[in-house]
Amino acid sequence: MDTTRPIPVLVDDLIPIILDSEDHWWPRDFQRLALVSPAWLVPVRKRLYAHPSLRSYRACQLLARTLAENPGLLCYVRTLDLRPTAEGQRTLDEGEMQSLRRILALKGLHSVTLGGDLAVASQRFLSAIVDTRAVTELHIDGSILSKDRSTSMVPAVPSLEWDDSVAFRFPNLRSLTLSNVLLTIIPPMMDRPPSLTHLTLINVDVELGFLPDLCQGSWETLRVLKVIVGNALEMDDGIRSMLETCENIETLHYEAPDVSGHPSFFDDEPPSCPILRRLCLSGCDVNPRTLQAIAQACPNLEELAIAGRVVRIFPEEWASFLRSDALPSLQRLLVPCGTNQPPFAFWSSGEQQKLSDVCNTRGIMLAGLSSKNSSAVGW
Repeated sequence: MDTTRPIPVLVDDLIPIILDSEDHWWPRDFQRLALVSPAWLVPVRKRLYAHPSLRSYRACQLLARTLAENPGLLCYVRTLDLRPTAEGQRTLDEGEMQSLRRILALKGLHSVTLGGDLAVASQRFLSAIVDTRAVTELHIDGSILSKDRSTSMVPAVPSLEWDDSVAFRFPNLRSLTLSNVLLTIIPPMMDRPPSLTHLTLINVDVELGFLPDLCQGSWETLRVLKVIVGNALEMDDGIRSMLETCENIETLHYEAPDVSGHPSFFDDEPPSCPILRRLCLSGCDVNPRTLQAIAQACPNLEELAIAGRVVRIFPEEWASFLRSDALPSLQRLLVPCGTNQPPFAFWSSGEQQKLSDVCNTRGIMLAGLSSKNSSAVGW
């Protein structure tokens, strides 16, 4: 009697499912899997080259060389994350510049991130992107250089000059993210393409210009505005102008350092925002009058997040506001787990339970009470 059993064979159709079942593959993992059998090669290449993330000029040169020697890989590259930095004050050699030009000339790129040295006068490198009509997401990230700005004799300042020439090069841009950059906005000479729907500004200093001009042409299409600032006073007027100009914004996320006495932009002649559905304020000195101003300006809110250690609203005041039905469409609420009396004092379990009961009665999902580190992250 033959008791031998056939050797198990992996069905090739399962390979993409196996690769998609894990989000944390390392490049070395892909390299090993590509050697298992020819059936693994194409699915692995699709994932290995889909999102190149490069942190050095040597890595840029190696990628450029690989793509030149293997043109069949070009169709897999869809996003680029380039953040190379040079040591000291040295200038780039011709080989390094040529590799950057080759990479930025790739066709079909949907998302591009420029950081490191490429964030300095970043419009220079934006002009090197060839297939700009394919780009729908753009991120300029100056965080790496910003950390070392004070350690250099001649600090390199991450910056971007946004003008008509840049805006018209990306006619299908949907999402623009600027992080830790000095921003210069040149007033438009003509109407720009109406494409932008998401704008994120993280520690951006507007050196010159009017913030709404950054998305001129997209004032009616902009839906999401996210702003995280280190100095709230310098950005408040810009946010107010954005809300007044971009009347179709549905989501506003605003984070600032906790500063007692810094009111929100809703406390003084709040702009009318009837389209706004999701609002997050963190770091503002919020009081019961602020809630009333928000309800008056944004009567159709479905999600409201108020976070930070300078909020001066007691649990019974939250409960009274909810019972008033000032926000009849509210479905989700995030509140801090205490009140700045001052000082900041955490609520008792009884106070938390009373507020939770009011929310349950009104069908509102309540968040923030279970953690003493509740924040606006994720909203």
